[in-house]
Parts: sequence; C-alpha cells; structure tokens
Amino acid sequence: MAEPNHSEMDLIAPLTQLSAADLERAGGKGANLGELVNANLPVPPGFVLTTAGYARFVAQNRLDTTVARVLGEQTGNGAAIRDAFERAAIPSKVVRAISAAYDALGRGPVAVRSSATAEDLPEAAFAGQQETFLNVVGTTELLDAVRRCWGSLWGDRAIAYRARLKLDQQTVKLAVVVQKMVEPEFAGVMFTANPVSGARDEIVIDANPGLGEAIVSGLVTPDHFVLRKQRLGWKIAERQAGRREVVIRSRAGGGTEHVAGRDAADLPNRALRDLARLGVAIQRHFGSPQDIEWAWAEGKPFILQARPITALPEPVPHANKVQRLLAANFGEMLPIRPYPLDMGTWIPALASAVEPIFTILGLDWTLSRMFETEDDVVIRFSSKLPRPTWKTLLTPVRLVSLIRRYNPVRWQSDPLLAEAQARARELESRDVRALAWQQLVATVHAAQAIPFLAAGEVRRRYFPRAAFAIARLRVLLALAGQTKQFALLLSGAENLTVTANRALEELADRVRSDSDLTDIFSAYGPNELWAALEEQPAGRAFLVALRAFLDRYGHRESIISTALQPTWKDAPELVLGIVKSFVAHQPPLQTGQADWERARDLVLRHPLLRIAPFRSAFLELLAEARALLQIREDTHYYATLSLPLFRRTLLEFGRRLVSAGVLATPEDVFHLKLDEIEQIADERSLPPALAADLRAAMLRRKEKRAKLESTPFVDPRLFFVSAVEGDALLRGTPGSPGVAEGPARIVRDGAEFDKLGAGDVLVAPYTNPSWTPLFQRAIAVVCDSGSPASHAAIVAREYRIPAVMATVTGTQTLRDGDRIRVDGNRGIVQSAA
Repeated sequence: MAEPNHSEMDLIAPLTQLSAADLERAGGKGANLGELVNANLPVPPGFVLTTAGYARFVAQNRLDTTVARVLGEQTGNGAAIRDAFERAAIPSKVVRAISAAYDALGRGPVAVRSSATAEDLPEAAFAGQQETFLNVVGTTELLDAVRRCWGSLWGDRAIAYRARLKLDQQTVKLAVVVQKMVEPEFAGVMFTANPVSGARDEIVIDANPGLGEAIVSGLVTPDHFVLRKQRLGWKIAERQAGRREVVIRSRAGGGTEHVAGRDAADLPNRALRDLARLGVAIQRHFGSPQDIEWAWAEGKPFILQARPITALPEPVPHANKVQRLLAANFGEMLPIRPYPLDMGTWIPALASAVEPIFTILGLDWTLSRMFETEDDVVIRFSSKLPRPTWKTLLTPVRLVSLIRRYNPVRWQSDPLLAEAQARARELESRDVRALAWQQLVATVHAAQAIPFLAAGEVRRRYFPRAAFAIARLRVLLALAGQTKQFALLLSGAENLTVTANRALEELADRVRSDSDLTDIFSAYGPNELWAALEEQPAGRAFLVALRAFLDRYGHRESIISTALQPTWKDAPELVLGIVKSFVAHQPPLQTGQADWERARDLVLRHPLLRIAPFRSAFLELLAEARALLQIREDTHYYATLSLPLFRRTLLEFGRRLVSAGVLATPEDVFHLKLDEIEQIADERSLPPALAADLRAAMLRRKEKRAKLESTPFVDPRLFFVSAVEGDALLRGTPGSPGVAEGPARIVRDGAEFDKLGAGDVLVAPYTNPSWTPLFQRAIAVVCDSGSPASHAAIVAREYRIPAVMATVTGTQTLRDGDRIRVDGNRGIVQSAA
C-alpha cells in the first residue's frame, strides 16, 4: 500500500470543528463529542487524532498485509495483528501532530479513547470493544496510548462483533479522542430511556465515586437511580444503594489506582436532576434515546461520551382492559407474524370471516388495522379498538331484523354453507402445476371468497339471535336461582371438532386392534410412519382410512396466521403423531348422561318449567343459546377449507420463480406482495428489470423479518400478568376452574403432539382447534398466551380441566417432567414436587 500524503492539519481536528458529518475521519465517539461541543453542552476540551493518522501508521508499517493474512487464516483471532501494531513505529509526521496538539491542550493529564468508524452508531454500539486510557501524562505515554488504541481495533471481541454485523473488516478505521482529564467526585452512565422496560418517560442513572471506569468495566455494583418524568420536573422514583466495592481514581504522575470507596458521600439529588435535564437535552439534539457517560466534578456535570441506545425495547404499551383482552386472544390466535404475501391473500380472506360481526354494530374495524408494518413487513400487533360510527345508531334496527329472520338452530341448512363447500371442492380439484400464471392469480382470488361465505356471512346472520338467547338464558337462570348451571348448560355442544376427534379415536382403535399396526406405531416416529405403513398390507389398508380422514378434516391449520405453515393435509405426520399418542394412552370410557343434560334436567325441575308451554319455550331457548359455540367452532372449520389451496397455489408461484432465477427457494415467495406477483404476465418471459426488483424486495424484507425473529408479534407485556409471589412458579389469568397435579409436558407445535401422555399437563405457547385432541389426554393446560375467551380456555372448560392462560414464560420456565400443580381458580402454577 502506498503511503497516504496527509498534512498535519488532516491528522488533528479540535472537537470544536467536528460534527456528525465527520464520522469517517473522527469515528463515532469523536463525531458525537463534536456535536455535543457545538451544542454548547459541557464536554471537556480536547482534539481527535483522525483516521488519517491510523491510515498513515498502517501504510508505513505495511500492517494491511498482516491484517489480511491473519483474518484469512482465522477470523476472530487478532493477537498477531495486535502484536504487530505494538512493534510498529508511529510515523514522524503523526508524532509531531500529536505533540503539537497536546502542547496546545496544556500538556496536563488527558483521557485517551478509541473512536472507530463503526462504533457508537444506532445499529452498532461496540461498547467496550476498544481501549480507553485514563490519566495519561506526558508525550511518550500519550503516543503509547495512541498505539494501543489502534491495536485494540483488532481485539478478538471487536473482530467477532464486526463479523456478526457483517461489517467489512478491511475498511474499518480508528480515530483517537484526547481530552483534558476530569477528576470527578462521582461518575457513571445514564440512559435517557429505561433500557430494560423501554419506558421513554424514565431516565436511569448508575453512579459510583471516582472515575466511571469502575462501572463501565463491571467492577462495582453502582448506586442505581430511576427518575420519572413529572409535570413539573423529574421525580426520583427508585433509589438503590450500590456496594461500592472499589473506587478508581487518578494516581499522581499518571495512571489510575483502585481504593476502597464505601465511606464516600452520596451523589446529591440536585446532581441527579441536573444530569436528567442534561440527558434530555442530549436526546433532543440527537433525536433518539442516548447512552451517556458522565462525570460530576466541582459541583457540575461533564459529558464524556454519548451514543444511541442499541436494542432498546419498545416502551411498555399503555392499554386498557379491552385492549389487553384483545392482545391475549390475538397472541394465541396469531403466534407467528404474517408474511407480506399473506397480507394480500390469506389475511384478507380470514378477515372476511370476522369483520361482518363488527358491521352489525356499526363499528369501524378491520383486521388489517391490527398489524403495524414497515416496508410491508409485519412488525407488531396493534391493539387499536373498533370505533363507533353514525351507523352504530342503527344497531338496534339491524339486530332486531337479524334476530327475527335467522334462527340459529337451523344454521346448518343455510345454502351459503353448501355453496362454500362446493366452491372449495372445485378449487381443491385444480392441478395448480397445470395452470397458467394468471389462472393461478384467479385461483387465489376465488379462494378468498370462501371464508366470507362459510363464516363471515353465516356468523352475521346467526350470532345475534344466539347471543340474545344466551343473555335471556342467564337472566332466566338468575330468576330461578340456578345461575351455577349456566356454564354447564352451554357445554358439550356437538361440533365438527368433536367429530374429528372421534374419527381420530377410531383410527387409534384400528391400530390397537391390529398387532401389526401396533408394532409399526411402536417402532416408528410420526415422520417415519407413513413410509413404514406403506410397506405392509395392514399399513396400506390403514392409509386408505387415513386418506379418507384427511379428505374431510385435512384442512385443519397448524397455525392460522400464515398460509406458509402446513395443514394436516400438507403434513400428515401431524395427524400420525396424534394417533400414535392416542394408541399409547387410551382415554377412559365415557358413560352416562353428559354434564349439560344433567344440568338441563335439574333446571327443568322448577315448578314453572313443568308447565308444557313454559317447558317448550325454555328448551327452545336453550337450543338457540347452545348453538352459539357450535356456530363459532364449525364456521372456523369451514373458513379454513381453502387454506391448503392457498398454500399450494402460493408455493407454486414460488416454485416457478425459482425456475426463473428470481428466488432461491419456493418459500421465499412469501416475502413478496400479491400486487408484485400480479405484475407478472408470464413467468417464462419475465423482464430482467422486474426480476431484479422482485429479488431485491424479497431479500430486503426477508432480512428485516429475520431481525424480528426474537421479537414476539404480540407484545406479552400487554397480557394480564401479575407478579409471581410466594411459592408460585408462574402466574397468569384463570382460564378454566379446578386444580390438578401432574408432570409438565412442553408441546411447542404440532410436530410434538405425540409427546403428550394421559395425565400430563399440556404446556404450550398457544393452541388452536387442531390441538383439541390433546385436551382429551391432558389433566390441565398452561398457555403462554390467551385469555378466558380464547380457544384453549374454552376447550379446557368443555373437558372440565383447569387452565391457566397468559403466563408469558410457561414454556421457558417449566421443563418436561416437572411435577406441577395447576390452579385454574387463581391462575397460578406451583411446584408439586
């Protein structure tokens, strides 16, 4: 490398001459300090040895060759690079420039800090990755500190950090900040937003006597303060004394020393409030929450550095009870954020199954309002509540009209159901591989109509009278003194989910009655069973029955929030896992009257209900009320009839775009939007410019989504969660009453259905109708999400097993086999060991 020609003016820059525009020459720390100085904020005077000095040092000593060789041999091991830097000579022009700047600063004690071009940035803090030297005295010591700062650019942690962020190792450079040394009574760090909770109205300050290096290096438990914004200033909301294990202070003649600090005075309240006001000014200047290092000396604050807070959580959402209930339900219903392609295809179809209910009430609400997006990537759930409109005034008229016209007892004979099923069968019969591109697009649009016909309009018609019947039933029971029978009277409704469960039991019975099938199911896991069954006559006969089951029930979803996730039909191993579990754990034989029938007979003993007209009216009312949960469950079943077709058609788009060289995998198509797919007339003659645009959009959104993988779609802080107290392991929301003890069994998704045995406690992140068969074996249910109105709670009450919802961390806190006690009355989980 040729040696750069830098003047001494290029090598040194006073802080007063720097700004955010000087990142490449002053590094992140130097540029930020320049901004603060020019904003008239209290920063110790100093200068920056720019990256030009580093470049000249590297070029003169041919260190770029060493860097390239070492990184080529073993990325992450910088010892050889640092050793080469230690032995290399600083160019004479650089030495003169440093000496002159040091003279101008007064030749007193200075702080020497590294300032890389890839640090103190919003997306990469590099905190603690490079060296800092305090109380440096003398030119020789300053030059040595500069050299060691340059070498720290190649610390193992710094190399690994840059590699993880995919930053170019060869282009990064380092400037060095030199400032007059401040001898503080106290020093520490300040966050202008709470880095744990994300609260933007809180400032967190950690303080320790002496130099702040004790806190930054993790040598002490500092004094900890939380200040909360009030109308007239800052209130010290939390105060926790530190241990002050050590105090670092400047030593005469240079360097630092560690001394005991337990007897030091406390940082005064005035200092805390002054720091808070200063922090607000710094945040206002940079436009984002800041991580600030500060010092308090001679009764006033100094700012030593400021950088954006990285990985700052979103602030704790402010939500009312309705919004929290909504969040808990959506957390269970939508455990995975939809993809961009879902948002134009499956999600609008799903929305048409629920939005008509809100139109009855004249409310302004759409499912799409529940999704916050950036660049068409779904970021988070939004708890926006429905808004009343002028149409809300006409709600009574609409309700009376629907109640008089549609009897929920006869909902199954509505022609819409037959039409929806006929359309679904016709679409299902299409061979998507044989369709032209525009025919595939038309198939998607045709499939979008099915959930509205099968669920949205049916619910709009029949929910009002069924809900009205439930309200009247509750009033009647209260008048008769039989309120306790209300829940029992509504339980046990026949529905298609129950029918599917019986069909699964029949498949399990078939296995248990055949020794060959029993042997196969015992020997193989769910993913291997299909192939093993095809090898034997008994197995092939069983597969005929399984195919018939999948033809009827195979559209059941594993996750409803995206069409990318397989249904039972797409992944029959999910069903085989359930059957395998059923075979191993036969349920107890159910005999006698159902609970709801016993409750009905008890209520019918009332003297008034022995009168024939009153008795008939009550039974008719009960039938209408019991229809509500049946309609809710079965219309969900019908709404997903087209889900396998959505998945198959959308992946066919992806398969063809892979063949066209646009995508790497068929699944990548889910990062595109429907309107982008509709721009394509024929994938076999795709214009190069359009292909490039599609590829770029896919990669951009795929990368953005990948960064969200560890962030829940629904913020669990919105759930109703109380602090865990006493001997409770978890606290959530009561979902189904009762108390039960048993071993915990963590089931995270459909692939783990076969783990659950009879008498186990089902511990899950969420459930949906396809999980219902597990409730027949479970002794209790614990869910990370959900509410008393969500699927898991409703089904648990049907099966009379306790359930605790919205524990948030149940699947993380508990382990397979932990013996636990589930108290569905109080919403707690305790150890039963």
